[in-house]
Amino acid sequence: MVSSADLLPVAQVARILGISRERVRELAHDGRLDAIRVGRELLIDVRSVERRKNVVKPAAGRPLSARMAWGLLWSLSGHRPLWISPSERVRLARYAREREPADWPRLLSGRARGYRARMLAGPLARLREDVHAVISGPVAAGHHGADLMAGGADEEFYVDAGRFDELARSRRIRLDGAEANVVIRVPALPGVLRPPGSDGYAIPAAVAADLLDAGDERSVLAAQQLLTRLGEVPKLG
Repeated sequence: MVSSADLLPVAQVARILGISRERVRELAHDGRLDAIRVGRELLIDVRSVERRKNVVKPAAGRPLSARMAWGLLWSLSGHRPLWISPSERVRLARYAREREPADWPRLLSGRARGYRARMLAGPLARLREDVHAVISGPVAAGHHGADLMAGGADEEFYVDAGRFDELARSRRIRLDGAEANVVIRVPALPGVLRPPGSDGYAIPAAVAADLLDAGDERSVLAAQQLLTRLGEVPKLG
C-alpha cells in the first residue's frame, strides 16, 4: 500500500528529473512512472521517480522513428526488416555498434505507446494465446534465457493496434494505473510483432528495451544479459 508520504506532485517530480510537467504526465500515462490520481491531482510514486533518476539515464539526440526503432529491434534479434532501405541499414548498423543500454529508453521511445491496465482472468488468459499479441516483460525475458523471474510483476504484452481498440471497446481491458495488473504496449508500426519464425513472445531486443524502460536494477541486468546474447547474432547483413 502506497502512503501519502511516498507520493509526489507533478511539479516536484518535474524539478527532480529536470523535465517538463507535460513530460512527467506523459511518462505516467505510458507506465514509465507509477502514478495514481487523487481527485483531480496526479501523484507520482517517489520510488519510481528515484528509479528513473538513478537508473534510466537520458540519451542525447532525438528518438528513432517507429520504423527505424523496429528496424533496429528486428535486426538485433536476427530478423531482416524489409521496410528498411540500404542507406538506413547503414545507419542502423552504426546504432547497433554504438548502442548503450542507458540510451535505449529515449532512443526507442517511439516504438510503441504504453498503457497500464486492468484485465479479468479470462480475457487475460485469452490474450496470452492471441495471434495479435506477444508476451513481453520478465516472462519473455526468462523464455529468451535471461536470469529474471516474473514473480509478482504485472504481465506485459505487445498488442496490435486493432486488437487493442477491440479490447477497449468491449471493456475487456480497463485503463486503470491504480489497479493495473497488465502492461500493454501498442506498436506504432503495423506488422512488427511476429517476424517469420518467431513464436508468441516478443523478439529479444524488444524485451530488452522494455526491461530497460522499467529501470530497476534487476531488469537492467536482465536486459544486458539479453543484449550480450544478441551480440552473437549477425546483424543488418
